[in-house]
Amino acid sequence: MHTLRVFMVAVSLVLGASGQEGDVIALYKQAGARITTDREGHAIKLFSGGKPAHSTAELQRIGELAHLEELALNAPEAGDHEWFFLRKLPKLRQLTIWHCKTFTSLKPFNDLAIEGLTVGGCMGIRDLNKNAPARQRDAVLTLRGLPNLRRLNLYHSPLAPDDAHLVHIAGEFPKLEDLKLDFSAPRGSQTSITPSGLRALKTLPLKVLSMENVHSFTPAHMAAIGEIHSLEAVLIDARRGPEDVTPLVNALKAIRPDLEIVAAGKDAKGPPARARRKQ
Repeated sequence: MHTLRVFMVAVSLVLGASGQEGDVIALYKQAGARITTDREGHAIKLFSGGKPAHSTAELQRIGELAHLEELALNAPEAGDHEWFFLRKLPKLRQLTIWHCKTFTSLKPFNDLAIEGLTVGGCMGIRDLNKNAPARQRDAVLTLRGLPNLRRLNLYHSPLAPDDAHLVHIAGEFPKLEDLKLDFSAPRGSQTSITPSGLRALKTLPLKVLSMENVHSFTPAHMAAIGEIHSLEAVLIDARRGPEDVTPLVNALKAIRPDLEIVAAGKDAKGPPARARRKQ
């Protein structure tokens, strides 16, 4: 323990941070996390791959990184009531959580000043709600109080299979410019997205709409998306489904030839992405 402490302090001095912040930077760097620091040595970005897993106490120490602007955590072991350290990060703007199995809703991420939020593949929402299937289906409805949110990326779990989810997103996050949703329904239920539900997104200043699992969509759904006049790009990820989305792409192109539309099918090597634009 003495040797580890000496190592952590030495790394802190090299980075230019001091005290508790320097200790936290050293702790996470030793565990393999990628940390970006500013000129004064303060951590402004932290990405943890989750191996080795951090204890809840170690996760809480992230709250000591008062200059942190971007935080990405893979497979964090924090439950519904163990995310209060996020409230100690006044400069946090981008939060990404992947593959968490220990929280049941999106409430832990409410009431933050962040501009971007990604929650994906967090199977605690599914597995810990086995006896409450409505809670799994309606996890999106638990997310609120993010007045600065401009980018929202939700996929695999949580899901957005109902019109009510679209209405909630449009009403709760009026500044959204970039939105990704997974329209698959939890096992044992059906997707019920309608064209009318998609029209709820017309009130947003959306520039990019990304979608997964659009197998229940029709040309009428695409026409409703076309009514979102602020849209610049639509990305369709069909890698996980058997459907051919070409008819949907063609339907949207017919009414919105100005849109950049990118679809990724089963043979795609990665998710759909916008073409790089010349500076």
